[in-house]
Amino acid sequence: YRKVQNAEFRTQNGSSHSAHRTLHTAIRTGFSLFEVVLVLAIIGILMVISVPSFRRATEQSHADIAGANLRALWSAERFYWLDNRQYTGNLSDMQSLLDPSIAAASTPYVYTIHGVDSNTFTATATRVSGSAWAGQFTIDQTGTMTGSIQASGQTAIVPGFQ
Repeated sequence: YRKVQNAEFRTQNGSSHSAHRTLHTAIRTGFSLFEVVLVLAIIGILMVISVPSFRRATEQSHADIAGANLRALWSAERFYWLDNRQYTGNLSDMQSLLDPSIAAASTPYVYTIHGVDSNTFTATATRVSGSAWAGQFTIDQTGTMTGSIQASGQTAIVPGFQ
């Protein structure tokens, strides 16, 4: 604060008079507590609004990756069939054709192959538990992909391409 003594003041009609009291004029050097709390409240509201959209977008990207990995499994099975005239139910048989993360289950999805014989197979990507989202995607020997994942109160998510 800066003290002002014996200052001259002008009234609205233009006349002046002298003041013998001490006035304090504030020199601002920062933000008030109210301003900081207000800004934090606004940021908090924006976060509450945006976080569900961000989570859904993240889950959609995981679903798209799972769909792409199922397509890779489908292609690997087709190559395996060309060499052996049968499909395989073992991911390690196609290890040279697949991304290692698919067989290692290091993604949010676990991949399995079942219903295997010389002419058919079904590969499944199941969402790992521990997430609010649950479900699975499947692809068969014809390349037809089905399935979805869903969380409580949310609409179902399917891979972005079919």
